[in-house]
Amino acid sequence: MTDGALPRRAIHDVERISEDMRAITRRAAVDLRFLHEDGSRDYILEQIQGAGRILDVGASMRDHLGAISERTETMDINDFGDYPDILGDVCSPFPSEMDGRYDAIIALAILEHVYDPAAAVENFRRALKPGGQLFLYIPWMWRYHGPKGLLFQDYQRLSRDGIAYLLRDCEEVTLFPLRGKWAARANFFKFWKRGVERRFGGRFNRLLDARVTDWRNTVQASGYFVTAIMPMDGN
Repeated sequence: MTDGALPRRAIHDVERISEDMRAITRRAAVDLRFLHEDGSRDYILEQIQGAGRILDVGASMRDHLGAISERTETMDINDFGDYPDILGDVCSPFPSEMDGRYDAIIALAILEHVYDPAAAVENFRRALKPGGQLFLYIPWMWRYHGPKGLLFQDYQRLSRDGIAYLLRDCEEVTLFPLRGKWAARANFFKFWKRGVERRFGGRFNRLLDARVTDWRNTVQASGYFVTAIMPMDGN
């Protein structure tokens, strides 16, 4: 020990902390049904048939919005005139009248564009009723895509572990990886989604990922469609 140096010591129970974090990851279920063909928006429509009031953030449902428009409020940070219903920032505190207002919130491909995803998720949690449904899509292996003409940037990607931790206070968290280890890499080429997937469906994605284990396809995905349920006790 040199003069003035502190003695070697453990300031945290690092093994316990590591196991706690691994337990959070294990708690999130993984479903491979959309690995090679993304039917997440159709799945959302099925899941929210009984939802009374829905919040769609950032035009998440796109062409599917018409099916739920009568019970949906839209929210965006950009003002397009007739859209959105609510102009706001998902990272800044929502007003109290939004507390417990919604049966479902849909925010697909939104959290990579916000500067504080934990604050956004907390706002979503507060705005959902107990037992309310949260639907997200968060990219993992994907290129930078910050738009020049809109009021948001491209801040982060989240792995399977990061998403599980972000939603640690929710229940029934399920991650649906999109594209496996090699299909995710092919998707970095701009022609892949439009020229291959839209023309041939998931056929070539399946061929690319056929010899990769499910575990590798789970953790090396292009992104994750995610569902979660708010605790019934409201905590």
